[in-house]
Parts: sequence; structure tokens; C-alpha cells
Amino acid sequence: MTGQFRVKAAGGALLVSLWAGGAMAAEDCAPADGARFVCGVNNVEDLVLLPGGNTVIGSDLSGHGHQGHFWLFDVTGSVRAIDPSEIVIGSGDGDASCPGAPDWSIFEPHGLSFEPHGDGGRLIATNHGGRESLEIFEVAMKGDTPELTWTGCIPAPEDQWPDDLWVLPDGRMVVTSLWDPRDEGRFEKLMKGEPVGGLTTWSANEGWKVIPGTEGLSGPNGVVATPDGKDVYVAAWSGQQLVHIHMDETPAIETIDVGYPVDNLNWSADGKTILMGGITASVADAFACFVSDNVNCPELGLRIDRFDPVTGQITEVVAGGIYGQLGAATGGIEVGDEIWVGTFRGDRIAIFER
Repeated sequence: MTGQFRVKAAGGALLVSLWAGGAMAAEDCAPADGARFVCGVNNVEDLVLLPGGNTVIGSDLSGHGHQGHFWLFDVTGSVRAIDPSEIVIGSGDGDASCPGAPDWSIFEPHGLSFEPHGDGGRLIATNHGGRESLEIFEVAMKGDTPELTWTGCIPAPEDQWPDDLWVLPDGRMVVTSLWDPRDEGRFEKLMKGEPVGGLTTWSANEGWKVIPGTEGLSGPNGVVATPDGKDVYVAAWSGQQLVHIHMDETPAIETIDVGYPVDNLNWSADGKTILMGGITASVADAFACFVSDNVNCPELGLRIDRFDPVTGQITEVVAGGIYGQLGAATGGIEVGDEIWVGTFRGDRIAIFER
């Protein structure tokens, strides 16, 4: 199946054509090593399956000063960018210090969190475009098409580069920060697996608070929590650890060495296990890609595992390796009988049968 969507974009029309195997797909978008691809996108770092199970929304770690979008995927394989003109501007959510809607011309959505309610839900994206912040959207599903309303933001402290977040039942948000953007030695610390970045909570009543005992983590990245909010799981990317935090008054922390830079975490469709993924190369190799002009970094590879919080066992879902042109993998989500994998540097996502 071949899909084309024309959407209005600043300065003219943006044409996105894709779908592996379609007549207009790039030659290198053909299936490879058990993966098929949806091409024509940009740095889809995180993915969320929306209510109804037929639509996936993806982020766009576009890079400093470049316009990023939300990418809207249909499970049949078509995709289009959501143009800012489609996003309604509202109010009423977030922090009172929010100065208004983001500058869409440099919007850079990174990590995504989605709370379903009714026929839609609330989508929160970490953002690096123009400001370090959490941007909040109300999502109303019209059939399989989401309509987004921006409802507010939460500006991040100066020492944070927000990567991902999870909303607890009491309304607090657990927010990871990969590094302190003011720290000139942050890249060296990350490459050495030294303490860097942070893990905080935000609430309307208490503002930003560091979670005690987490100061020694190296590169906090993906985060999820149990439905009761008592257990939080964090990917320490440069520390190559999965971190389990018991959210008591004095949090208890356990770490599991995973042996690779684990990035995003996502609950399985049945809510029983956690999908964890990342690259198979080193943190140093990842930064070489990150600061390059490469469209894809296949040499970084991808790997997806499954963690069972009850047994503590980690099992392989997608074997670590190189799959066509997709590398720099960040994690996977379950979409029906498939695993969809995103990337921090690439013009495609990968899809595997499970």
C-alpha cells in the first residue's frame, strides 16, 4: 500500500510519501532482516498508541532550531505530519508560569506520555524547541483521527533537559533529565557512566522536587510507573541500568545492570511487562551520531527486550543487531501483533512481527 498526504506547512506544502514496498518508497526502505519500515519521517524518538488501536502518534527530535512535528501513523502504514495550524490553542493546564503556546517553528517534541480518558486523553510531550518544557495537549478522537488542543505548559528548571515523563495517580509527574544543559562536562560524564542528569517530580502544589537517592544515576531517560504509582521504573541510559524505585516517603532504589544503553520504557498492551530498548553501540558512538549531519545511523543498531516486574527476568524480543538503515533505536511499543521501534536519528521507524 502506498500512502500520500499533503499538509500545509510554514512556507508551503509539505508532501510526505512512504510505506515500505510502495511504488514511491525509497529503495533503501525495502524490508530488511525481518523488519519493515515506514519512511519519510524525522527522528521519531517516542511512540504512543492512541485509543481505538488504529493510530499511533510519534515525536520528532528535530534538532536545535529546526521545526519538529507530531507524526500521525495509521496502522496500515501511512503517515503524515500534524501541522501546527491543526492544533487548537486553549488554556487551563500546566503551571501558572507558562508564557503561552510554544513557537511551533522550532517545536521539538521528544518524550511522550499519554493518559487515556473517555474517547481521548491527555498527551504530554517534553520539548526542547525554544524552551525546555513539558507541553500539554488534550486529544479528542474523531474516529481514528486525533484532534489536538494545546492546554498549557510546565517550564523546566534551568538545570534540566527533560527527556521523558510519567503521570502518577496523585497527579504528580515523574520527569527524567538526561543531563544538566549548563554542565560543560555532561557529555564526558555520560560517556564514562558517571552521575549526570536528574529525576524529579512536579506537581501544581509542590513544584519541582528531586526524588531522594537518585542523584547518583547516570543519564535518566525513559520512565514508567505502576497504576498505583508505588513503583517507578527508570532507564539509566549511560549507566546501562534499569532502575526500580519504591516511591515511599524515603524511596528505596534497586538497580539491574542490562549491559547496553537502555532508552525508552513502555508497558506492554496487557500491562504486565515493560518493553525496553536502545542501541547496541556505545554511548560515545551515540554522541558521534547525535552531533553529526547523518540522516540515519544504522551502525548504532537496535535491541528490544521485555522486563517482567514480578519475576525480574529480562527476555529478548528483537535481537540486538543492525536492521537495514534503522539504527539509533530508542524503544518499542506493541501495536496489535507488531512491535514498532523509534529512533533518535532516522528517516523511518521499524516494524517487527511478534
